Amino acid sequence: MTLSGYNINTSLTISPIHSLVIALLFTLLVQGAAIYLRMQQPWLGLQVSLAHSNGQLLVTTVTKQSPADANIPIGKFLLAVETTSATSIPLKPLIRTEPFSVPSYQMYADYQTLHRALYEAIHEAAHAQQAIKLVMHDGQRLKITPLPKTPLSGIPSVFWWLLLSNLIAPLLGAIVWTYKPYTLESACLVLACMSFFCFQTIFALVISRELHISPEFFALLPVQAGLLNLFTLSLYIILCYYPNRLMPMWAIYPGIAVAVLLSLNYQFHWLEIPLQAFLFQYVPIILLGTWLMHCQWVAAKGNPVDRTTVLMLQLSAMLPCWLIMLLYIFPIALGSTPFIHPIANRLLLFFIFAGWVVGVLRFRLFDIEYWWFKSLLWLLGGSLVVILDILIASFLKTSEMFALGVAVTIAGFLYFPLRQWLLGKVLPSEQQGLQEFLPVFSSNMSDAISKETFEARWLDSLNQRFQPLHVEVLQGELANTVLSDNGLHLQVPGLGLGHFYQLSGKNRAARLFNQADVKNTESLLTVVRMASHASEVRQQVIIEERQRIMRDLHDSVGSKLLTLTYKLTKPEEKEVAKQALMTLRDTIRLALKPCPLRLEDQLADWRAEITERAEASGVQLRWEQQGSLENYPFTPQLALELTQLLREAVSNALKHACPEHLIIGFKAQSNDLEISITNDGAVSNPALWKAGTGLNTMTSRVKKLAGTLEFSLTTGSTPHNQVRMSIPFIPANPASTQRALLHQQL
Repeated sequence: MTLSGYNINTSLTISPIHSLVIALLFTLLVQGAAIYLRMQQPWLGLQVSLAHSNGQLLVTTVTKQSPADANIPIGKFLLAVETTSATSIPLKPLIRTEPFSVPSYQMYADYQTLHRALYEAIHEAAHAQQAIKLVMHDGQRLKITPLPKTPLSGIPSVFWWLLLSNLIAPLLGAIVWTYKPYTLESACLVLACMSFFCFQTIFALVISRELHISPEFFALLPVQAGLLNLFTLSLYIILCYYPNRLMPMWAIYPGIAVAVLLSLNYQFHWLEIPLQAFLFQYVPIILLGTWLMHCQWVAAKGNPVDRTTVLMLQLSAMLPCWLIMLLYIFPIALGSTPFIHPIANRLLLFFIFAGWVVGVLRFRLFDIEYWWFKSLLWLLGGSLVVILDILIASFLKTSEMFALGVAVTIAGFLYFPLRQWLLGKVLPSEQQGLQEFLPVFSSNMSDAISKETFEARWLDSLNQRFQPLHVEVLQGELANTVLSDNGLHLQVPGLGLGHFYQLSGKNRAARLFNQADVKNTESLLTVVRMASHASEVRQQVIIEERQRIMRDLHDSVGSKLLTLTYKLTKPEEKEVAKQALMTLRDTIRLALKPCPLRLEDQLADWRAEITERAEASGVQLRWEQQGSLENYPFTPQLALELTQLLREAVSNALKHACPEHLIIGFKAQSNDLEISITNDGAVSNPALWKAGTGLNTMTSRVKKLAGTLEFSLTTGSTPHNQVRMSIPFIPANPASTQRALLHQQL
């Protein structure tokens, strides 16, 4: 098996079920060996602890039907053990110190000597079936005859409890390997889990002892130190290469060398570690891990999935390590009593695995940010109360209850402003709840009246709410809002059928979408769907009423205008009546079309009408369109005005010039629509024209539309008259355009 980049190349493939079976067999084998070793110890049947009041050993537990039962009362202080040869072995406070907490190598040698003497005294008495004497603090000497071996029922419950809890680590490692095999991070996590399991099993043997540590257990301590260093090395490698590669691959080897040297140093005592013989060496390692975590955080910028992974690793790894350093290592190094028990110290390490499993598997990372932040706030609030309580009790010399009450009161005033400040700094966008966003959302939807505008406003609201890095419109049906890719994407249904939106990178890729976003988006989606549906119903009613009015106009006014065109005898009056009828029909036709109109559709209508008129007059029509004229919206009012302008210009050309050719051109230029009508035949200088009703009407219409109107005569082999109009034109899509069009319609 070799390491290559992040992946492990191996010719041996182990199935997931085999991985679990191997892990389970390994744990059973190790724990079976531990139980056997524990049962080989001489047995007194009592447990002692160090009383902080006087520094003496206090009998805390006496097992029933044990050699100590009925001989040693609970609550007695033990001062010494006297052997059958009347040798007295003092029970110093050092005897209950954990091996890795002994301050110096010289004290460690004394520690071993004391435990060896105790072991030999108890072991010899057990095999000789003779009693030893336990000297009490009141001078009383109580006899007790130890048994040579510990029965299964005599093993303390803490031993079994630790064995059971230790199973968590290897099983978690096997699960990670099952789901993500043959990667560097998975291999290192499995290695960390297994080494943690082994050194915790040795710890269970040592912590569950009675008075002495046997030579067999002392022989296991260097192994335990090596396993602890292997555990630390595995996590160090993960920090260096996951989720981002911070170091070259050769950086693994110095880490291995340091771990080996620290392990050998514990065995051979080459170099005394300042302040504390063993534990203080982990302070620089914890600081290095904190720096690596910061580097990972910086390297993950722009990748919210990696950033949340780093948050998860920070919370699960660095927080327990810092607590252990502050509450356990520092007090021991300063010669004080640690704030937490050795068992609590080891239990903190379990948090590492839970977090690292989630971080490596990236399981439900979208909820991690909230969990991380809530945990941080919880820890911050609790720590603030504890710190204030200690300060008040130490400096003011008050009672514990008074100090606690004052600490809680002060912390309450400090904590909540600090919490709000952190909310603004750490989760700025989350500070705005759904209720605070509703006014913005309502403002967006206030002027939406059509399905298209509701769709546009819905997309605008999603952009304002989440500030995504990218929005993609995907084809397909989506009934509800869903998270995907560990919260990197949020897929939101559209209001129309057959498409939905995929929002990527919340807050410009600074954060992940989460379940709260799903819930809030669903609430907003329900509101906008209800509003859109109500508006559609209202629009349908309006359209039906408009159609009814238009039909009435067509039947009443239209029929009268048609009758008038037949009755009038003068051509001018007949033409006026005919134009009025056409205008009425255009108005009805445009009013019944869906809004906004499209220029592309209107051009087709104009071309059909002018082509028919040109063919009726025997004129050859050339239709020209420059540039893309698609997707430009029109209001019915603008379409009607341009229809009248075109109709008047074409009528003038056909009536006065009797041309052979008529050229109609359209061109979109910036925000203007340019129209030209060119004709040959009996052309003349526009300066000599006398403005009649037609020209005045055209000038008035163009002025109303804020456009320009020009007449010109081109000279050459074939002179032409040309009419050029430039009408302000509004491109499609921008929200401002939509609003402007809607206002025009209203």
